[in-house]
This record gives sequence, structure tokens and C-alpha cells, in this order.
Amino acid sequence: MEQPIEIRLVPSIPVPTNLYVCLARIKPRAAVFLKDAFQEGKPLPKNLAALNSQHLVHEYNFGEKGSCWEGGPSPDFQNILYVFSTGSLDEARGLVQTDPFYQEGIIYEDTWFGWSVHVPPWKLAGAQRGDIERAMRDFGILPTYPAGVTPRIIERRVEVVTPPKLVVCFSMADTARIKQIEVDSKSGRSVPAYLVEHFYNRLGPGGTTQMGYDWESGPSADQVVDLTIFSVNSIETARNLRENDRFSRHGLFHDHRYFEWCIFTPYSKASSLYKDALRRFLEGAGVKLGE
Repeated sequence: MEQPIEIRLVPSIPVPTNLYVCLARIKPRAAVFLKDAFQEGKPLPKNLAALNSQHLVHEYNFGEKGSCWEGGPSPDFQNILYVFSTGSLDEARGLVQTDPFYQEGIIYEDTWFGWSVHVPPWKLAGAQRGDIERAMRDFGILPTYPAGVTPRIIERRVEVVTPPKLVVCFSMADTARIKQIEVDSKSGRSVPAYLVEHFYNRLGPGGTTQMGYDWESGPSADQVVDLTIFSVNSIETARNLRENDRFSRHGLFHDHRYFEWCIFTPYSKASSLYKDALRRFLEGAGVKLGE
């Protein structure tokens, strides 16, 4: 038998195993000023301008140190989302709680959870990627081989580039039902057809991952929340993808919340639509940026 070949995509920087998510709000009045400043170049009020400089420098510093995997506001500046890659949740909390915007109450109502990315699997590494790929083989999405047959792996390096638009979706999850399905699957008992359909909808040929719609997605550590970040052009597209997923149609994902999202930190990942404005503000605050 001729040795089979598998193409393996390898990201420039794999997604960290342990991540911590912070979702917070920005005071409405400050949000209006920030939106006008970043989108239309309008000047900020003096007090807010000083705080914004301090906030951006603080954010830039923890991004460059590798403490933040991705973070930034919604385009209307009403929400802010950080995905931290720190050693602990407390360390991540400290980075937000020492932010001048947080200390002045401009960032408020912060909620937190540990997060594990499951898709796209090609962005993952180690055991995390292996677990997802084994599940894909179990459902026939990836090939299996007879005993003694080992495929030749050809690696293709991939540089991850932030798309112009991202859409965030937070969904509540029916934890008890999901855990029971996992138990049944591992024990060899029958599982509902919608689990298979969910896998194919996400990971199969023509699914949201194969089509490049999934930027990053996975459950909270306690499986109470599912966070999916879509690489699509509109909230409406994200809503169609999320609410046609079989887990949503069968009630395992529910109470969805959507907003557009811009990455500001680390600066190397900054969303192209705001990178010039961000550069202007950072350089105005004394940060020396390379080309």
C-alpha cells in the first residue's frame, strides 16, 4: 500500500492552552467620545484624552509582554473584550484593575472566565489539537488507517493575519446535556444525531471552520458559556451561522449576544481598520513603534 499523505497546517504562533476572558463595558459618554476620536479624528476632552493615553500605553505594554493574546473594543466602544494568556486568572484581573480606565470607572461591569479554544484545530498545538483531531477521526472527518500504516505528514506554515472585521458571540450552554453527551460518547453509547451534525457544521467539508468563518471558538472552563469569534463581515452573518448550528437549534446553545470586535493589543495583531488611528494615539502618548 502506498504511504498516504496528510497536509498539516502549522500556525506561526499557536493559541495558548490556558486563556482568561474579560468582558466589560465602557461608560456610554466616554464611548461616544472615543468612537468619534478613532473613527472621525475628533479631539477628546482634555481629561479623557489624558486617561486614554495612559490606558493605551498600559494596554500596549501588557500586549507586548505577551500577557494578552488578543484584546480591544467594539467599534462603538460600548464593550471591551480581552483574552489574556497570563499564568493565572488573578494575574489577568490585576492587569485590568490597574488600567487607568478601570480605576476611573470608564471600564466597568467586568466578567471573567477561563477559556479553551477548540476550533479551528489548525491554530492549536499539542494535546489540545490532538483531542480535537481524534474526535474528527471518530466522526469520519479526518481519515483513519489500517494497523501498521502511518501517513507521511507534510507541514504548511501559516501566518495568522487579523481580518478587517470580527464578530463576537457569547452563548449560554446547557452544561448538563453537553456533559452527558460527552459521557455517552466516551463510553461507546449512542449519541444524538445533532452531535454529528454539529461536528460537520463546524469541522466538516464546507463547514464554518473549513470556510474560514471561525476565528477562535470554544467553551468556558466550567462549560457554562461558549465564546465564538467569527471572521465575517456582519453580525447578521454571524447570527445565521450560530443559530443554524445544530447545538443552537436543539437548545444546547442559547441566549446569544453579539457585537463587532476590533483587536488593539498586541499591536502586531491590531485590526487594519483602526491601526492608523491607534498608531497616532500611541505615538502621541510617547510609544515608539517600528514600521
